[in-house]
Parts: sequence; C-alpha cells; structure tokens
Amino acid sequence: MALGQTGPDGPRFQDVPIHDQFDADKNGRLDREERQLAREALSNMERPTRRHRPGMGETIEDSVRPQDNPDQIKLTNDDVLHFKDKGLYDIDALHTLFIEFPEADWHDELVEFHGTDAEVPATLIIDGETIGEVGVSYRGNTSFDFPEKKSFGISIDAYDDDLRLKGYKTLNLLNANGDPSLMREVLFPNIAGEYLPAPKANFVKVVVNGTYLGLYGNIQQINKEFTQENWGSKKGVRWKVPPDFSGDGALRYLGDDIEPYKDSYELKTGSAEDSDWEKLVELCRVLKQTPDEQLEEVLPKYLDVDEVIWFLALDNVFMDSDGYYSRGSDYYLYKDEDDVFHLVHYDNNETFGDTGRRRGRGGRGGRGGPGGPGGPGGPGGPMDQGSFGPPSNEQEMIKEFDTNGDGQLSEIELRAFHEKMRQQRDEMGGRGDRGGRGGRGGRRGRGGDVMTQPPLAFENEMDIRPLVVRILAVKQWRDLYLERVKLLAMEELDWEKLGGRIAVWRTLIAEDIEQDPFLNGRTSFEASLDGPNQSLKTNAEQRRKFLLEHESFHPAISDDNPKTIEVEDALPVQ
Repeated sequence: MALGQTGPDGPRFQDVPIHDQFDADKNGRLDREERQLAREALSNMERPTRRHRPGMGETIEDSVRPQDNPDQIKLTNDDVLHFKDKGLYDIDALHTLFIEFPEADWHDELVEFHGTDAEVPATLIIDGETIGEVGVSYRGNTSFDFPEKKSFGISIDAYDDDLRLKGYKTLNLLNANGDPSLMREVLFPNIAGEYLPAPKANFVKVVVNGTYLGLYGNIQQINKEFTQENWGSKKGVRWKVPPDFSGDGALRYLGDDIEPYKDSYELKTGSAEDSDWEKLVELCRVLKQTPDEQLEEVLPKYLDVDEVIWFLALDNVFMDSDGYYSRGSDYYLYKDEDDVFHLVHYDNNETFGDTGRRRGRGGRGGRGGPGGPGGPGGPGGPMDQGSFGPPSNEQEMIKEFDTNGDGQLSEIELRAFHEKMRQQRDEMGGRGDRGGRGGRGGRRGRGGDVMTQPPLAFENEMDIRPLVVRILAVKQWRDLYLERVKLLAMEELDWEKLGGRIAVWRTLIAEDIEQDPFLNGRTSFEASLDGPNQSLKTNAEQRRKFLLEHESFHPAISDDNPKTIEVEDALPVQ
C-alpha cells in the first residue's frame, strides 16, 4: 500500500497520515532526522502539487521570501507592545506571536508537509512569555495554493497535552485570502457572535525566527472548548462541511445508508459512532419528509430552530460566497448531548460581497449577455437569484449539468458548472472573455450579483437547500426570519455602526499594515474599507438598500394585508 493511504484512494477528508510511520522512537514528535526521511518519502509519492498551477507563470515559491530578504523588518520582544492582561481574542489587543524554528528551512518543511498529519516543532512566545514547544503547519486549500502569505495552524498541545495559550490549545492564523481589507474573516464572526454562537476573532502580528511576517486573523477553533463555551458541554459530535458544489452537504436526504454522507460531512469527533451518523441521516430525512403542518412540532426535536433562523439570516444578509446559501457547504454542524443539531459559520473571508481583487475587470459580463444585466443569470435576467450566469462561449457545456433536461440550470447546477469553468480557466492562465464570466483579465468574476440575492432565495428549492425551504414553510418561522433579515440590514449594514466596528481595528492595525511584507502599503487596504468602488462601505450600503427596498418587506395591500409593512416596523428580536 502506498505511503499514507488507508484504502484504494486514501481517506476522503483525512490528511495523509505519515506521523506514526516516521516517529521511529515513538515519542510523539518527529525530530529533524525523522522529518527528513518523511520528506524524502513524500517527494516520491504521487499527490497533487500545491506549489505551481499550470499557466500561472512563475511559481510563488520562486520569489524571495521575507525570511530570505536581508532588508525585511526584524522584531524582538522589546520592539512590540505586550497585552498580558488581555485575552487571546480581545478585539482591542494586538498580540505579537513569536515562532522560533530550530532550522532555517522551516518554510520548505511546512510546504512539503501541507496536507499531511506531520507538524514541525517550534517554540512559541507571546507577551514576553515563552509558552513552550508547539506543532506548526500550513493550512488551507485555495488560501494555500495561491497566496505567498500562508495561513498557519498551531497545535499548542502537540507535545504536552496540558499546554495552553491563555486557555486555548489551537491557533488558526489566517491570511485573509482575496480580501485586501483583511477585515472580513474577523469582522463577520464578531457581528454573528452577538446573535448566535460564533468563533471569536481578532488580529495578531506574526514574527518567525525574528522576521516580521505581517498581520493575520486569529480565529477560534471550533472544537470541544468552543462547544463548552457556547453550549456548556464538551460532549457531542462535530462535523465540518467543506466546500462542495454538489450540495449534498446542505442537509439533503441521501437515503438511510450512512456511507454517502461521509463524502460530504467531515467528522471532527474521534469518539463518534455509527449511531451519531444515523442521527444526522435522521435529521436529513425529517427535513425531507415531514409534512409542512407537522414541522413546527417535529423539527425542534432535531434542530435548534431559533439559532438556525439567525444562521440563515446572517448568511444571506452578509452575502457569504462560501456559505450555506451559496454552496450548501462551508459550515460546521454540532450535535449536542440531547441529539439536537446546531449550525456554526466558519471560513468567512468571502462575506460582505465581492472585492475588486476577486471579481476581476469586467467580471459581471456585458449588458444583455450571459451574466450581464438583463442576460441569463444577470440582474433582471433569467435565473437571477444572485446566481452565477453562464459564460457567453460555453453554452454547449451547460448541457452536461442540466440534469433534468429542461434547458434551465438550478442554483446548484450553475455553481457546479462555474466551478468547473473556473478550474479550466485557472489552468489556462485566468483568461476570461469580454462580457463573459470573469470579463477580460478576470479569473473569478461572477455573472449574477451577490448583492441582489433576495431575502427569500431558495424558498422553493427543496432538492438543494432543504433547510431554507422547511424553515420558511412555517409562517411563524418565516415571519421571524424576515424580521431578522430586516433587523440585520437596518442595523448591522448601517455604515454608522459598521464603520464604527471597523474603526477599532483600522486604528489598531494601520501602522502594521504598512510594514506587512506581503502587502503593498496601505493604499489598497484603505480603499477596500471605504473607497468608492467595491469597498466594505459601498457593498454594505448597496446590500442594505436592496434588502430594505425588496418586495418581501413591502407586500401589496389587500384584504388580508391592510397596510404595507414599513422599514421602521422592524423591531429588535428579544
């Protein structure tokens, strides 16, 4: 059997398991000699490379990295502020994490071990205090493939089960992939956390072997400590629902056999049993088969409905392009001790609408053409639910995804189609067609406009977004959902409040943005916050205006509805 494999094709969601194979002395850590043997074995192993994408020109690994640049900023503990009295995730603290690797080729090791269960030992220092030896890895998928600035995962307890950093045993240091504001990954969970359980998040500075590597989002791990903080127990079962354009991870009912669910739900609790999978299957079956008139009584036995309504409202209002609405994936599931399920947002760097960096010039397509205003998939055109419009020169390929042969693509079919198109165009060097998907020079331009996803999107799409359909099927829940969408739009997208949230971090990190070796000064950062084009401010204002003017909140006057609902009628939910 090949290195690391546990079956014919290896595990679906598991990193390549090499640690135990090369831990010759069985001391729970890979020393330098053991890691070197593992690297040699990996170099002979057939697996997709992540250091070069065909057609992208020079590989990112060919450039001079900060640690190899003699002019790069060097920092010591004496050069930075200490926040000893602050928590790890306090929003007004800018902790500096010093990571010390024994070897100079730490970056090469982390790259080669990416996608495996091997960690590289290092010493962690914060606020002038040496925490101890920890395990370090590079994390992420797309955020690893493209950016020169890599995201870090740090296991505080890798070599000492009792070791903690300010009460926590895991660090996720994220690179804000595709977000020149750096704000989204930190901003969204801080907003969401005021309404339902969400990861804590703030900013930190990272220094490796004395070299400043810039600012990172410091995002809480969704683990036993997270469930203890939010639901009062470390018990229960957690699943991560990774990116999946099939929509199977959207709580679709796939039959009673648990095996198909294992392709879309990544189990994160080692002690889980088949009975826990069966509870997940049962939830999906209840969503699919329960008559509408029984939902109000039956569904709360399986699902925390109040949390779910907030979850869906937040996902929709804040335009998460990697969330339940957009993909039917990119979230966590937690089954508590009472077998009630909870949903948790994660991976929030694509909230608050597109950025200029993501969209690419001409990304929305030309007027009247596919993806453009009035064209298929464009605003005002067919299939407009904030969907992705098909490219102008690939109509024939759409047939492959038209599963029912009616000539129309559902939301999930469109997204699957465009994911394939994106992959193909990445391989071609990111070339887009004028007026088509991505536009000239665009790589990930989107046909439809995420700003115009309606409040009741997917309300009839049982086969792809069953959770939305069943929540909206109960009048009381539907009304509560709409009330919360309106509340979030009115208050949280109001720039007076949103800009005030952002200002705290803007002031805190501005100087360090300028010194970040992976950024080009503060110009893009400042423009992406409140500039005139595709900034957080303009996106929030556009989304707020669209939602508050939407017909869902202004039904026509009739005998059953004697007056039009006004924006001012929305009241905070107690």
